[in-house]
Amino acid sequence: MLIEIEDTPEFYSKIIDVLKTGDIIALPTDTVYGFAVDGTNFDAIKRLAEIKGRVDKSFTLFLQKNQIEKYAILIKRKIVEYFVPGPLTIILKKRTGVSLPYITEKIGIRIPQISFIIKFLSHYNKPLAVTSANLSGDDTLRSASEIAERFIDINLVINGGDLLSRPSTVLDLTATPPAIKRKGAIPILEIEKVYGRNIMIDNSLKFNVLFVCSGNTCRSPMAEGILKTLVNREYCEIKSAGTLPMVGLPPSQHAHTVVEEYGGSIKHHVSQTITKELIDWADLVLVMEYKHYIAVLDILPRTAVKTFLLKEYKRRVKYNEIADPVGLDLDFYYKTAKDMLSSLKLIARDIKRRFEKG
Repeated sequence: MLIEIEDTPEFYSKIIDVLKTGDIIALPTDTVYGFAVDGTNFDAIKRLAEIKGRVDKSFTLFLQKNQIEKYAILIKRKIVEYFVPGPLTIILKKRTGVSLPYITEKIGIRIPQISFIIKFLSHYNKPLAVTSANLSGDDTLRSASEIAERFIDINLVINGGDLLSRPSTVLDLTATPPAIKRKGAIPILEIEKVYGRNIMIDNSLKFNVLFVCSGNTCRSPMAEGILKTLVNREYCEIKSAGTLPMVGLPPSQHAHTVVEEYGGSIKHHVSQTITKELIDWADLVLVMEYKHYIAVLDILPRTAVKTFLLKEYKRRVKYNEIADPVGLDLDFYYKTAKDMLSSLKLIARDIKRRFEKG
């Protein structure tokens, strides 16, 4: 059954009736659609795992914020207060004496910033066990109609329109520093800004760096090529792009020569224009001039928290730009690389600290 969201007692009662029988619902969140069951019902959770095609049955719990400490030991409260409700799944230690199906030591907890879910949780007064609305390993389905069509065993599908967002960010608060277990809707650098220092990133993930200049033939490919010589590539992916519509061009010969002097190579580089997808992919966007910063934010305003002038990143300076060497001699390109180098070394150390303690 496909139903629309209504802020009425009848709407909430309909959901409660389905959950009490041990059946599965599909519901929209502030990121993607999810499948949900009563988080205290063993059989319902087992059935949810079967529908997902998943062996692990320790699903994330949706619950009221004032109930977090009933089920878990709440630490690093500053992060929780800032980001919850919102697109963050926090991992906490389960409170001793609490019994929940298939959950042993740690609990994943999430409270979406969506009013009907927050209101429903206050009506239901029990946790929901929730997972993304897809088969394990497949892309998440974008609409309620797709879910109703593909998963005919789902008893109730709540329509929240088309959802195209990334999943929630998963952060393990039991680790010190906290550790990213899944990248998602909340940028790593936004969490670090609230936490006040670097957080860790799980070794199964990579930290993505994007350099931006004007034409993507000189400065940004040079920065990309040199940084690749300074970092462990198991820790990060590095790309570059330009703000001008210059696509398919090779790097300038001088840029190529300079990068080779640093032990790198950009001979296979092909220029590309900055896009929303590239910005969204990046965990850190580093631009050469202030006009590039504005261009990035014009495309995706919410990325300000992870976008910096290269020479300003983690430094108390403003409007410190890297001059454009296009059309100038080789010596100027060497000066440009030297101008970038201390910042690139700082970034390389910064990336390493997110993966290696001490």
